[in-house]
Parts: sequence; structure tokens; C-alpha cells
Amino acid sequence: MTRKAILSAPMLLEEGNFTAKVISLDEARAWAVDAENFCGHQTVKAIGVDPTETRGVCQGYDEALALKPKGRLEFGKEYTIEEILEIGVTPFLITRV
Repeated sequence: MTRKAILSAPMLLEEGNFTAKVISLDEARAWAVDAENFCGHQTVKAIGVDPTETRGVCQGYDEALALKPKGRLEFGKEYTIEEILEIGVTPFLITRV
């Protein structure tokens, strides 16, 4: 079974070989359906996921998705999905090879 995680930043949690590529928001939405969410950032709203309320610890993954905003987000502000999409988000898919 593939371990899939949504992260708050593109990071490697284990040693190994990984690749990273930009994917579309539609691809990210489809990918996220059965992934475990570790991201409390508002950017995950862009793929139909609610920010996590708890701080879980990701122990590693085979695939991970990180969403990088294209602009600066104001700390502590609650953004709507429309505002997130207006700012723009770049989805990165990280895969263990």
C-alpha cells in the first residue's frame, strides 16, 4: 500500500531517492482523495481538503503533496477558497523512487 501524505511544505522525512514535479490542481484534487492530511495551512482548501486541526507527525511517505502559495499569506488570517485560488497555489508531488 502506498503511504500518501499532504504536507505543509515540500520536505523529505527519510533518507532515499525522491523526485518532485509540479502537477495541476485537478491532478492534486484527485490524488488527495485517499491521502493523510498533515497540513494545517489554508492552501489545502484549493484541493477540497480542510486544514487539519491537530498537529500529527508524519513518519514518512511514498508519495507526498505540498502546496506552495504563489503569494504571501497573512499569518492568522482565515482565507476562503476563492481568496486562495486568487493568490494561486502550485502543487508539488514528491515521489519515492
